[in-house]
Amino acid sequence: MQRAVRNIDIAELWDSHSLNAGFIVVRPTQASRRLYSIIRHMTTVGGIDDQTALNRAVRTMKSESPSSLRVTVLDEHRFLSGVHYFELSGHVYPDREDDDCQPPSKCLLVVHNNWIVGKRAKIYRMREHLMWLYDGDDRYYSSETRNYLTLENPTPSENVSTDVTGAELAALKTALVVGYLLDRVVILPRFHCTRAHVQCPLNSIVHIETFEAVCAGRYRENSFLINPKVPDSVKRGLIHQPLSVASNQSSVEHVTGDEVLRVFRQLSAKMLDVGNLQRVKIDFGDRPVDSDYISQLESAFRRARYRQDH
Repeated sequence: MQRAVRNIDIAELWDSHSLNAGFIVVRPTQASRRLYSIIRHMTTVGGIDDQTALNRAVRTMKSESPSSLRVTVLDEHRFLSGVHYFELSGHVYPDREDDDCQPPSKCLLVVHNNWIVGKRAKIYRMREHLMWLYDGDDRYYSSETRNYLTLENPTPSENVSTDVTGAELAALKTALVVGYLLDRVVILPRFHCTRAHVQCPLNSIVHIETFEAVCAGRYRENSFLINPKVPDSVKRGLIHQPLSVASNQSSVEHVTGDEVLRVFRQLSAKMLDVGNLQRVKIDFGDRPVDSDYISQLESAFRRARYRQDH
């Protein structure tokens, strides 16, 4: 990359239809200093965002003299925007094959985590793609004492006419209730979106900022168990203990909170696989504390699009 930018003022990541303001190589030249002086004026006086200002400033200088600013675009195979990597390239979950990319000079180097709205949504997507390793004081990944549970979303048949997404979100609510009762963190399943029922992450169907307001700390991303910081004791500590025992999968099985505690509380495994919860409903009866949590949980599932802009 050093050779590619030696004779330029700025090198930019290309962002679908414009120069990207979030990842830039800037050489300390008179032209680049003037460029950023113009950008600062546009953003402080004109009140426009930095990316719009960058592209306008480049056009302004180029209109004065084509040679006034030397601009190049970074290799579009190695430096990708969020829309190119996550959406147009179809990376909805981590691609393990990228680890063996050869030759290294052709391998992906930078992904800009843009084209998604909200700090929480950005962090969630980075975690889901194994691009976020910050452990934090709560040892988000590396805790040896925290317990977990997983659930399964079966692959829908091609001709299914039911609301698959609605059923999967209902199952997630049930799993979060079970996790709440057992003091276990829920590892997200993979969800299915569109009429083709393709696999998709949580931000494809739920507004992450709203979800986090209630569920922060109570769940982990689907790729959590392949994160290198997760202890082997967690990865190997799985037992299968389905919550549903009903043979008739067309009816809803009602389970009380007390029954959940009776079945699972004595299990000390680091991780429980509770199976398919799409036909299971937890009934709390007269337990007001639990009912309060359920009320909060209902507000967490605001529907949203992948980019979190609606």
